[in-house]
Amino acid sequence: MFFKYLGFTMEKNMSHICEAVLVTCEDFRLHQRADGRNYTAEFMRGLNMDCDLITRGGCIQDIVRPQLGFDNSLLRDLGVSVKLHDIKTIYLIGHEDCGAYGDFNFTERKIEFQQHFEDLEEAKEIIHAEFPTVEVKKYFAELEPGTVDRFIYKEVK
Repeated sequence: MFFKYLGFTMEKNMSHICEAVLVTCEDFRLHQRADGRNYTAEFMRGLNMDCDLITRGGCIQDIVRPQLGFDNSLLRDLGVSVKLHDIKTIYLIGHEDCGAYGDFNFTERKIEFQQHFEDLEEAKEIIHAEFPTVEVKKYFAELEPGTVDRFIYKEVK
């Protein structure tokens, strides 16, 4: 079976199926650290399923505030996961203290969180319009109090 998405033709390969795709920021603090910490891997293990992984600097902004030339790149990558790997769930994960949100100059943590939560909801709506049969779940990685690199993942309802 063939699918056409944003100019790319893909053959669906039933031997490469996974249940979900995780979309998160490329911030090194979330991924493999020299001391062995890897919050993204821990989150994926907690899901207890195979997942594709898509990382971008400020990933959610690539959906809600795309820069010229990158406006379809994340949706294209999601299309590959949805069509080629037959994923059923997309996990969107934003995080506190994201450098891509630096232009917002947040004055309070509460205001920063609210912006992220609004962006996650808007991204969910955009993705759902493109892939209506796929479930989209929103998460936010909060910094543990008093730290700059220890995160706690929480679902955003």
